[in-house]
Amino acid sequence: MASILPKPNKTRLAQLAELSAKIFNNVYNPKGERTGNKILRQKLIGPTIVEWYPKRIITLRKITDMFPSMKLVDQEEKLRLEEIAKRKKRGKGAPKKGKGKNASLAKKRK
Repeated sequence: MASILPKPNKTRLAQLAELSAKIFNNVYNPKGERTGNKILRQKLIGPTIVEWYPKRIITLRKITDMFPSMKLVDQEEKLRLEEIAKRKKRGKGAPKKGKGKNASLAKKRK
């Protein structure tokens, strides 16, 4: 004849679940409330985002700003400014503020 074991009561099962959570390093949550553990267990993305962007490098612009007495000249910037001056001379430069295409369209709408 097999011996029949008594059915464990709810408090005993709750104690067992709490002890099991301690042993296996789990969170004991008898009410089933939202705890945010799923998010907290995820790998942090901060270091990955920081690695994505290039490290700050020293540019000629920064050096000239730090040491204006050296009077260094950035050739690329100089060429760019010359090109802008040539375009303006031919009338191909950027329009003055409030005189561009969008400004003229906005005036027509009114």
